[in-house]
Amino acid sequence: MVVFAILYLWLAFLAGGCRTESAAVDDPIAVYRERMLAEQQALEERGTAETDPGWLREQKDRAVIQLAGSESPQTQRESLVTQPRVLEPPAPADVLAQIPDPRDAEQVFAERLKRIEETAREERVVSQYRRVIEKAREYLAQFARPKRVELSLAECIHRALVNNYVIRREAFGPAISSTQVIEAEAAFDAVFFLDSSYANLDRPTVSELASSQSDLRSYQGGIRQLLPTGMRVQTSLGQTRTYNELTQLTAQFTTMNPAYDTTFSASLTQPLLRGFGLDYNRAGINSAKLGAEISREKFAQQVRDTLLAVEQAYWQLAAARRALMIQAETVAQNWVTYDSIRERQVYDATPVQLNNSRSRWQSRVVAYVEAIKLVRDAEDTLKNLMNDPEFKLSEDVEIVPSETPFIAPLALDHFAEVRTALDRRSEIRQARLAIEQARIQTQRAKNETLPQLDLVFQYDVEGMERSADTSFDRLTTNRFRSYTVSLNFAWPIGNRGPQAAYQRARFQEHQAVVQAKLTMDAVVEEVNAAVRQLMFRYEQVPPQLDSVLAADLNLRALQARAPSVDPAYLETELSAVEQLASTRSGLLRVVTDYNTAIVQLEKAKGTLLEYNNVFISDETGGR
Repeated sequence: MVVFAILYLWLAFLAGGCRTESAAVDDPIAVYRERMLAEQQALEERGTAETDPGWLREQKDRAVIQLAGSESPQTQRESLVTQPRVLEPPAPADVLAQIPDPRDAEQVFAERLKRIEETAREERVVSQYRRVIEKAREYLAQFARPKRVELSLAECIHRALVNNYVIRREAFGPAISSTQVIEAEAAFDAVFFLDSSYANLDRPTVSELASSQSDLRSYQGGIRQLLPTGMRVQTSLGQTRTYNELTQLTAQFTTMNPAYDTTFSASLTQPLLRGFGLDYNRAGINSAKLGAEISREKFAQQVRDTLLAVEQAYWQLAAARRALMIQAETVAQNWVTYDSIRERQVYDATPVQLNNSRSRWQSRVVAYVEAIKLVRDAEDTLKNLMNDPEFKLSEDVEIVPSETPFIAPLALDHFAEVRTALDRRSEIRQARLAIEQARIQTQRAKNETLPQLDLVFQYDVEGMERSADTSFDRLTTNRFRSYTVSLNFAWPIGNRGPQAAYQRARFQEHQAVVQAKLTMDAVVEEVNAAVRQLMFRYEQVPPQLDSVLAADLNLRALQARAPSVDPAYLETELSAVEQLASTRSGLLRVVTDYNTAIVQLEKAKGTLLEYNNVFISDETGGR
């Protein structure tokens, strides 16, 4: 009855012992889609015709999305079209003209002087701006360096991919994980073994017919292997030489001394409960393969993060250079004002006016020096990310970004961006693979809660003679054969250890599920923030550009209408100069944020590599 009960437990295990409770991981994307569509519809219902222009309503009405895998009209849903609410996008040239790079200083100064000559009624306004240009050239000359190199964004990305230390370090991860897979597979490799021993025995005996002294020499060689089902197979061939010290009495009853015993042995040990099955025995291999996939996803994630850092550093360098240009013209404006008051000091300028203008000018000099420092810092940041031997941190090289900032509105399908992120982000893939790893460990731990029940079969063939050769010949006659079948059972009383390990594995699996959901929510939040940043930053471009143009006109009009230089006028003019510099800095900040927002959205979607035409290969050769 005990044997039947054990066999019943084994059959129950085969029927369902390898199954585990699967925790739901992937919440339907439809839930997110319905929520976003409901929020969009609510916003549209609260809106009015005045706040929603006709051209935008028509575009929304025309935009539909066809769900994958279905062509039914019922599956067509309104796409979440998102684009800046700008009726008249400004011309990119008009925007860039207000925030030029120092390399274009001469061209920009000539265009601005020409515009002032065409619009200004007073000659002193034109002459004053000529002085501003001359002084700005002097300040820009302080920034210029003998060695200048222009780099495109693609060149910076290529240099970073080839030389970046972080990428090169993380590239070893997939190779290391591949060796772990081979290591796990090697558990099923056949093992050759060879054992030998020597024993000199001197033991008391209870009979004069038994020898008390003997000499034993043995050796055994064979192959053992673990099979995927859990069966342990071993075959061996061994020989033992036995020599006994004989007396006259024992010699009469001993036919062979020394005696050579040659034995061929084969044994099979098959677990029937604990340790049985492909799932249990291949768990290490499957877990290692998932670990290799996680390592590849981590490497792809690190490459994306590095590309994002390179692009951000590139645009930050471009912004720092253009901010330097703004500061150069501003400090020149302040110097011209100070110099004009200093020349009038013998006529009507007071010490208060002179010291006030001097203070403003010196403050701007400090800001200009700080702008130079920020440019040098941005160059070092980009150099450090590229790690290119041609651009050493110890060398003073002026890096000039050759890319022009992108200034144009973009229309996005918000739901499609989120769906792409959920499909492509490495973090989500890693979380899902981690769940699969946890499930494998749960299945393994569940199997280990079962009793140990092993079926053992052993088969032996022996041959004995006075010499080693004749002993082996006697073995080949297959005369002396024996076999043994046994059933071994063991079960810890209480079974607390395996049960605790099983509970821990289940908790870790549920923890991995929660982590995956947390990762998904974080990715959706990141995409929403990137889309929002992209839209709002472009919506800020037209009013910020208009603010710059108004501040410029205000300064020129103020200079043209001033009858005399008094404290009130001085404060007004210097404030106008500060306002123009501030509005241009604001425009530069908006344009820079807009360009980095494009890259951040691609990174949030998990498509930054494709965006830059970068593809990761699984080849292990090369660098």
